[in-house]
Amino acid sequence: MMKTESNLNDAWYAQCGSECDVALSTKVRLSRNLANFPFPARLSPGEGDRIQAILLDAFNKVDGENFHAINISALDKVSARIMAEREILDNELQTEGGIILRNDGRFSGVVNVRDHICISSYNAGFEVEKAYSAVSEFDDELQKYVQFAASYDFGYLNSSLVDSGSGMRICVRLHLPSLSLLKRIPALVRECSDDGFVLSASFGSGGASAITSLNSASSALGFFYNLENVSSVAGSELEQTAGMASEIKKIIDMERNARTQVFALMKSDIRNGMKRSVAIARASVFITLREAIDIISMLKFAKDLGVLSGIDDEQLHALLYRIQNGHLEFVMKSGSFKFENDVDENPVRKVEKLRALTLQETFENIVLSV
Repeated sequence: MMKTESNLNDAWYAQCGSECDVALSTKVRLSRNLANFPFPARLSPGEGDRIQAILLDAFNKVDGENFHAINISALDKVSARIMAEREILDNELQTEGGIILRNDGRFSGVVNVRDHICISSYNAGFEVEKAYSAVSEFDDELQKYVQFAASYDFGYLNSSLVDSGSGMRICVRLHLPSLSLLKRIPALVRECSDDGFVLSASFGSGGASAITSLNSASSALGFFYNLENVSSVAGSELEQTAGMASEIKKIIDMERNARTQVFALMKSDIRNGMKRSVAIARASVFITLREAIDIISMLKFAKDLGVLSGIDDEQLHALLYRIQNGHLEFVMKSGSFKFENDVDENPVRKVEKLRALTLQETFENIVLSV
């Protein structure tokens, strides 16, 4: 992780992929289980160790120089939090299992948590086919050395029935401020559900925002959403990737088409939200995580509307990770920072101050023209 933080421009989340005005990132995960072993929930300690050894050996044979293994129990709190913030782990409280992580952070394998192995590929932007190709090719290489549980009728056998079949989950993070402000998200959620997808908040629900006064109970914090397939049972991997790509393209078109309309209907409120976001970011001593996500969202919206300069998409995307608690705690551990006495005695305040400084440094050259 120190390598990743010290080379921020090389991190996958500091890039700008295809359609990055709406689609921020793509994750494709394949779940697999070794034949002739119980699922993780029923493993004995010896069986769990054996599975981890088998899979680590297979990873080493495929591309050992570029991967390193970590026992989840050996992670300190900050490292576990970072793994959760980067969506490698489901949550920072996970204590069992292991992680096999590629050095560039674009590829991971999580062992003995949900299934024996969940291999994931991460890309910036709308890159379903690219992420799928990477994880599928690696899966093919692994199967030269291990046998995964599968049947002709059900496909790959996994601990959850909805994860059987192809065993593939696709998740794309979206920024949908226009559709949110026009209150079209509830209808979109229903439409996605009818198509076999779930649209959910990336960072929790929005509610009333003290910064922009634009969020509503029906919108996500910062207007950031995840779109994910509900099940991997029906259809082949190619059919599932094509279905997700079609759904994403539809939503991208909807968001882009709504921009002009929402700006015409709510220009003063949107201008107020953008100006307040810049002012609060530049003047605050402390900024909470929720405030930071709101601020980043409004400035991204301004950039996508063509009324913000002095910052690129890559910087805005990277900020969504850099301002997370674990990432800031890591920076504090790795660097030398001097805080005022009343701040130094309060761990929460130290993180909030460093978050404010991070935003101020990144926003130093921005110009808002509304």
